[in-house]
Amino acid sequence: MEHEFNEVQRFRIWWAWLGVAALNILFLYAIVQQLVLGKPFGEKPAPDFVLILIELLLLALLYFLVSIRLYTKINAAGISYRFHPFHRRERFISWNELSEAYMRPYNSLLEYGGWGIRVGSPKTGNAINTSQSANRGLQLRFREGRLLLIGTAKPDELERFLEQINTAAKLKIS
Repeated sequence: MEHEFNEVQRFRIWWAWLGVAALNILFLYAIVQQLVLGKPFGEKPAPDFVLILIELLLLALLYFLVSIRLYTKINAAGISYRFHPFHRRERFISWNELSEAYMRPYNSLLEYGGWGIRVGSPKTGNAINTSQSANRGLQLRFREGRLLLIGTAKPDELERFLEQINTAAKLKIS
């Protein structure tokens, strides 16, 4: 029996990457044309420092997208997760805090309005997810009624692990 489920997910929304990459290429081209070749970029060219500033901001955005990670660790004690860079520390949920924990399909866009740390309706609760291709997650229902869904790119592996840990530790995981 495995003693722990670990997963690290990266931000994999292709159209966000494509948009940021296209803007980076456009502004790099503008900088080369205007600063290196000495030709103004456009009919009303921006000052050189503005082009450089925008490119630096776009590079910072690209770095930000690269740094996004969802770390999930599940064991007999409970569930730990951290959504870097938004959470400075790991968050821990003990099994005793939960009335239910189960895998379920979800549509991030329709149920939560997108990806990341999301606030849903009272019916769906909150969600933490990173990928539009991951469409199953671990639904947690807290004893006080609050809901949290943690997305996973390894739903089958997580489901098998939950079954193992439920049998071994006699937890109330459905």
